[in-house]
Amino acid sequence: MHNFNNFKRFLGILAVVASLLVIATIVFRMQQEVAPKLSVRKLPLQVDVSLHNFHYTETKQGIKHWELTAERADYNKQADISYLSGVQMVVHGAGGLGELVITADAGQYHNGTRDIALVGNVRGKSSKGYGFAAPRVNYVAARSMLQTSERVRLTDIGSDLEGTGMEYYTQTRKFRLLKDVTAVYRQGGK
Repeated sequence: MHNFNNFKRFLGILAVVASLLVIATIVFRMQQEVAPKLSVRKLPLQVDVSLHNFHYTETKQGIKHWELTAERADYNKQADISYLSGVQMVVHGAGGLGELVITADAGQYHNGTRDIALVGNVRGKSSKGYGFAAPRVNYVAARSMLQTSERVRLTDIGSDLEGTGMEYYTQTRKFRLLKDVTAVYRQGGK
């Protein structure tokens, strides 16, 4: 019986030693393995949120007025501005006016006022065939108006207009060139 108790003690000690060896091996291997690093891009200074494939729709009384998309949007909470790149703005027209698609290299969406500054290679093209081009255009949400103080070129079938400064009302599609206006009309729309 005395040998049996010694044998039980020996098995107990052996079990404890084996458990300690297993734990030591696990801890050793965990320290040897490098945990995989998550590749999280650090945000630029003054950026609180960064989004890819940004999309925003402005509706009033259930009617879609315009949509804003961008390849990337960086939001600065303190300034309440979203800095956009690869911008497209689609203005929906009421009463059969069709859509106006505006593209720009970059932009700024002012969240409080819903105003948009479009900068760099700004181009607008309507579903009715007319268009415009300017280096910079601002959308003033309170007036549903595109405006610029830059040189702008308007094209339509058979005519080209150029001037400095523009006011373009997106809901009526009426526009005004402010100064230094030149016009070219081609008979037959060629």
